[in-house]
Amino acid sequence: MRRVLPLLLVLGVACTRGRVGTIDDGGSPDIGTDAGPKVDGGPTTDGGTDGGPNDGRPTFGGPGPWPSGNVTYGYADGIQESSVVGVSTDEKQNLWVATNSALYLLKPGDKSFHRYDARDGLHLPGNPVAYCDSSLAGGDRSCPIFGAADPPGISEITAGGPDEVFVGYYSHHDWGNMNDGTWDDPYRHTGKLDRVRLKSDGSLEVVRFDMVAGNSPMFWHNKTVWKMAYDHFIHPHELYVGTDHGVDKFSPDKWKPTDPGTWFNSPQNNLSWMSDHLHPQACLHAVCDGERVTQMLGDWRGLAIDGNGDLWVAGRWAAGQIKYTADNSNWFNNPRNQTTGEKAFGSTFGDPYYGNCSGNAPVFCPPQEGDPVALTAVTVAKDGRVWWSSGAYYGNDPSYGIAVWNGRTFTYYDPVRDAGMTESNVRDMVALPDGRLVLAGPNTGLVIWDPASGKHTAIRAGQGIPDDRVYRIEVDSMVDPPALHVATAGGAAVLRVLP
Repeated sequence: MRRVLPLLLVLGVACTRGRVGTIDDGGSPDIGTDAGPKVDGGPTTDGGTDGGPNDGRPTFGGPGPWPSGNVTYGYADGIQESSVVGVSTDEKQNLWVATNSALYLLKPGDKSFHRYDARDGLHLPGNPVAYCDSSLAGGDRSCPIFGAADPPGISEITAGGPDEVFVGYYSHHDWGNMNDGTWDDPYRHTGKLDRVRLKSDGSLEVVRFDMVAGNSPMFWHNKTVWKMAYDHFIHPHELYVGTDHGVDKFSPDKWKPTDPGTWFNSPQNNLSWMSDHLHPQACLHAVCDGERVTQMLGDWRGLAIDGNGDLWVAGRWAAGQIKYTADNSNWFNNPRNQTTGEKAFGSTFGDPYYGNCSGNAPVFCPPQEGDPVALTAVTVAKDGRVWWSSGAYYGNDPSYGIAVWNGRTFTYYDPVRDAGMTESNVRDMVALPDGRLVLAGPNTGLVIWDPASGKHTAIRAGQGIPDDRVYRIEVDSMVDPPALHVATAGGAAVLRVLP
């Protein structure tokens, strides 16, 4: 059964690796779309209208259906695996929890979680989709070819509209193969994400979203899902996905099957509901200059939607802001308007950078452009300032700490000295509605930090969370007070009472 714990406080003053750095598909993302032929598969027809928004849109606010105290969930509640990789609530306040091996659902009023896996339609290892596009010019060029998650399985979840959750997966990469992520990559359909909707009988409707570059089926770079962000408030029901190469935008309510006999990657089909892909840039020890230098792109582990509905993104080598547009057939273009030169980006960080904090530093100041800064999170505070964190996922990566962007300059903070953490690696970070930040350590639990006053409070295992090894945190602002969701190696927690 659920355990409601008192909050004891410690007071204080898939290859699962990301892309190590690849030559991009040509072209600078700050100049235009990634290069590649736009293959015309013949005339297209619109066989139907896009699906409308989900029915029963909720009214946000109020305490919601869950306990007003702090609750942990684990094996006794039906979660069979100990390590939880994601916790999220949809717009009906269904609580979704994921481990690498399964998706779990706890509906308001239920006593225990219901478990879903590949037998229920999730595209985990062992449940591949068979693709066959060889009849279309420039399609998969082989038939059949299979796609599913690579071990360990689920990498990330975020909940969406009523009875809806999105499940992201690990993919398979062969970094030694120059065709990795192209239409000649035999693993190009691995990973990706599922749109999962709960049906009235308790079963799942699972639709697999296979990411392919919007301007050419030559490029299938985005395979592993590292982070997702869903807009409940400003541009409702828009989904953003940070991957191993770029950032994608989805309009899940517009999804429909490809019209028979038409080009799958057309504005009437894929491009009506998906836009792949966009990214700020940095280049390996040189200012970016088209295809003549190696672009360093990937590991987009941080996504945050600001008060205007624009998206801030944080990767291993670069960061920045992507401006919103509803048109998925144009979202990935830069400039978006050839006549006016309207850019897809706001501020971007990483290029040109000249070292020693001179030029356009990638948030923090590595020795040279293209050296990793290992950004792990980005979040937007109530005052509009944008906060960034850095922490090593890979052995040689740095942990630079915490930075804040006020629209003109960066200010830097030490996680231990300034924020009260006991390790310098910040695994995840979110802003609370009251202006404070929650910092997650990979080995030392949570710290709630008020940058204005400097006050910080630690929350450790047994004091409201089940384990000090924290993988992901998320704030549900659809309820009041908001709920802090915590995914740990020892189970899940939902915190409603914070120090």
